[in-house]
This record gives sequence, structure tokens and C-alpha cells, in this order.
Amino acid sequence: MQPCPRPTTSLLRAATLLVAALLLAGCSAGRPAASSAQDTEPWPGQTASERVGAPGLEALRTKFRFYAQDPCWSSDPATVFPRCGRFTTEIRNALPQVRQDAPAAAAQADLVGKALDDFAAKGCQADPGTLAEGDAAVCGPAFHAVQETAQGMATAAGAGT
Repeated sequence: MQPCPRPTTSLLRAATLLVAALLLAGCSAGRPAASSAQDTEPWPGQTASERVGAPGLEALRTKFRFYAQDPCWSSDPATVFPRCGRFTTEIRNALPQVRQDAPAAAAQADLVGKALDDFAAKGCQADPGTLAEGDAAVCGPAFHAVQETAQGMATAAGAGT
């Protein structure tokens, strides 16, 4: 004849299983799935800077002041262009915000986009974190056009860099 299990052992085992189940349920509860495309855009029509409370134009001007600290902004274009993949990517990514938050600079943003396209078409663009392998005689002037148009865009946006 086997001894009966103690009631406290059964209660302890049940409580342990309940706690484990609750912990697992809590860990598996992730962010609920969006029910529509509108749910994925909490503030449609606003820039990211507006979502965090900063006025979009002032945030854009701050970006330009930050870009002006980068050696790619004004250093010798024939020397610096191979290391400016991140810089050109950031400038290209800022163009939609310029068009939205600084409409007076939209035409200049178009010129920057064309200069970036020309720079890339000449084989001068590098991915961020890599070195470009283009010819300095070709890429230097193309990057100079990127620098000049980006600086003009900053001025048109009122960044005063």
C-alpha cells in the first residue's frame, strides 16, 4: 500500500504550475497586431520630428547644423568623397522632410537630388561604412556639386550653417 500524497505537495505543485503559466502568458504577450494600415501611422501627415514634439522646421534646421559638422560637408571633395557614403545617404533621406517642412527649399531639394543621382551614376556613391572606389577626377567635381547644393538647401531652409 502506497502512502497518500500530502495535500500540501499537490497544492504546491498546482501553485507552481499556475505561476509558470502566468509568467509564460505575460512573456508571450507582445505588441498587438495593427488592424489596419491607419493603425500603423499614429499621426498621418506629420513628420517624425513633430511626433516627438519638436516643430518640424526647427528639427530640420538642427539636422543641417549637425551635417555642417561632418567633414563631408565642406572638405576637399576629391579627397573626402570616398568616405561620404553615410553622409550622402543622410542627405538623400532628409529630402522628403525638406519638401514637407521647408517648402521654400523644395526647389533646392530637387537640385540636391539631381546632384546625388549624378554622383551615383558616375560610380562614386559608396554604401555607408564602405569606401567609394570612383576616380577622384570624376567624383571630386560630382561630390562638389552635392556639397554646394546641400549647403544651398540648408540656407534656403534657414539653417544658417
